[in-house]
Amino acid sequence: MQRFFITPNAIHDDLVQFPEAIARQMEKVLRLDLMNDEVIVLDNSGNSYLVRLNGRQAGILHGVILQITETNPRTGLKLELGFSLTKREKVEWILQKATELGVSVFRPFVSERSLDRGLTLGNARRERWTAIIREAAEQSHRAKLPELHDPVAFRDALDCFTLDSLRLFAWEGVSPEIQIKPDWFKNASGLSVLVGPEGGFSAEEARMAADAGFRHFSLGRRILRMETACLSVCALGAHYLERAD
Repeated sequence: MQRFFITPNAIHDDLVQFPEAIARQMEKVLRLDLMNDEVIVLDNSGNSYLVRLNGRQAGILHGVILQITETNPRTGLKLELGFSLTKREKVEWILQKATELGVSVFRPFVSERSLDRGLTLGNARRERWTAIIREAAEQSHRAKLPELHDPVAFRDALDCFTLDSLRLFAWEGVSPEIQIKPDWFKNASGLSVLVGPEGGFSAEEARMAADAGFRHFSLGRRILRMETACLSVCALGAHYLERAD
């Protein structure tokens, strides 16, 4: 069954009004029956709605809510990913796959060796990144969209993460034997992780992260591409957070 995120103000009592872009997608791309098919609607509160399409009225596609499923507020990972800005296709890959893996917050930053040093997203890039996240969340059956924050300088990024989370800093400058361990997650409310650019973090940045409470760790003896490192950390983090819950 197809899933669609819409804004809460499009839901009125037992009726849903679909934005024209979603209506066109249903009709032209997905070939849904706009008078009978059922879909899942998500309002980004964590709740989901089973909706039967009810055709267009005054040009607007409507649906009737058949069932509401409320999400337990305790469910869902608290997994923040801080990553260095880089080439467009790499960022889009990270956003898509990390959303599928359960990341709840994206915090891009600019560090000493970042390839992309712009601190302003711009409307077009933000819209594209938001669309990538939304489509990945729909595909992976998530009930809430991850947050996407504006890029900040690395020094400022250190102060942005959740205070009571487990803070990890991926760095090739530590022994390959220092890898993520399950017991690190005991009593952790969530995970905040930093992954550096293609050239890695500098020693000074590693010191700054340690001073801010980030624990250095290695991803093993092989040097990974930054996008591979992001996804590896997210997969490990999601696994251990779910086990510790």
